[in-house]
Amino acid sequence: MNDGQKEIIRYAVTFIALIVVFYGGTVVMRNSLGTANPMMVVISQSMIPTLGVGDFIFIQSIDDFDTVNIGDPPVGDILVFFRPGYSEEYIVHRAIGGTLVEARWVYQTKGDHNAFQDGFTVDQGLVAGKVINRIPILGYFSLFIKTMKGFGLILTLMAVSFFYEDVLPKKTEENRGTFNSLSVAPFLIAPIIILKIWVTPENHADLEIAAIAAWYLGCIVLPLATEDDDMGLMFWLYHLVLLMIPIACDLVWWQAHITPSQWWRIQGSIVPVSWLLMEETNLFNQAFTMIITWLGPGILIFLGLLYAKRSNIVMVKNISDLLRRVE
Repeated sequence: MNDGQKEIIRYAVTFIALIVVFYGGTVVMRNSLGTANPMMVVISQSMIPTLGVGDFIFIQSIDDFDTVNIGDPPVGDILVFFRPGYSEEYIVHRAIGGTLVEARWVYQTKGDHNAFQDGFTVDQGLVAGKVINRIPILGYFSLFIKTMKGFGLILTLMAVSFFYEDVLPKKTEENRGTFNSLSVAPFLIAPIIILKIWVTPENHADLEIAAIAAWYLGCIVLPLATEDDDMGLMFWLYHLVLLMIPIACDLVWWQAHITPSQWWRIQGSIVPVSWLLMEETNLFNQAFTMIITWLGPGILIFLGLLYAKRSNIVMVKNISDLLRRVE
């Protein structure tokens, strides 16, 4: 077995391990939270700023409906329920009122961002659970790969990472110098900004633009500063897919007001996490074009500099040696 085949096997095992961890974690959460869908993704703006578009939300079952808090924000519990008469349409809104009717609770609900309360009441039998926590923005990843174009883009990037040794020029010399740890600094901006959004979820488009700008700097520095191209490429790829694509998706919402609820012909304000591909709308095509416009040049810069370094282009190689402190 040659080195290339070993590399492919290693990547395949890593990918399978990630899938096992994901589904294993889902099973654990189902058992601990008592719901069939313990983790869902917000796809509309009806609950901002409490729940942002693209947020992962964690849902816990309600064993005793007498304990549900009712009231205006922030008092009332945020419920996840089926829209009355629609067994596959999930809504996430706050319980602002409730009445006990023949030993069953019937709730009046409202989105925090909506001007009016919902035009229907929600029987406790329709309630799947209540929201207990959230992770901002990162839910966009699970939405993005449910589209044909998004799935195709990520599949292409994975293929590049798997077979880059066969596509890019071969190294003509052993690794020299040391890895410059400052080269990863630009990639720390995105997680820091996501933590900031977690604490203060108001309009954060400017922060996301800053994260993309910092990422561009990283796309210039990292391919030149790393002595292990394989590790550098994998780090860059995971950061792109798990952080930068979700940030770009969220920026589409702030800039063009296109939410994931408009990516497909579906109803509701949240969707379960799944691998089901869905046919996208023309509005998603517009959103995808914006995402590629923002991230595409950075992808080309990173891969182009990696190619130039391995091709021993003099100016690029000299900068790389300088960054890696080659004597």
